[in-house]
Amino acid sequence: MASVARLGDPPGLAGQRRLRTSSRNMLDGIVTAIVHGPVNAEVGLLVNDCIVIDALVTNSCIAALDLRPGGRAVALINASFITLLADTPGLRLSARNLIGGTVVEVTDSAVESEVVIDIGGGRELAAIVTGYSRRELDLVPGAQTLACFKASHIILAAED
Repeated sequence: MASVARLGDPPGLAGQRRLRTSSRNMLDGIVTAIVHGPVNAEVGLLVNDCIVIDALVTNSCIAALDLRPGGRAVALINASFITLLADTPGLRLSARNLIGGTVVEVTDSAVESEVVIDIGGGRELAAIVTGYSRRELDLVPGAQTLACFKASHIILAAED
């Protein structure tokens, strides 16, 4: 059986932890479904009133995290794993998660930009893109964009 890392446990204070992470995106939600394959399972996680994201994790992690439909979990998505794109009719992607939103904040640097999009229900996603891509896609506050990320790029966490 796989072990689950207990991040943030101070020495001698097991079980009294607070999770802090470098992941810019932490979306808590309700597990809607789990579809098991031979090694991995696909987990649906309802993160607002109408968006279900799909995560791909090993079956042993499903057991170790005690995930089940109706239970709660947190999806961690690194901002650099999110690709932003224009709404292109007929576009087909291998990435399972494709979420539309409105740009609410842009922070530029010499090379990269952080773009924060509102995906509804009080939820936001932050993506890191090159400055060139931000300009080419005209990602400015108020612009519409699509965020896409692979199911295998999501880390799931669960409270004890």
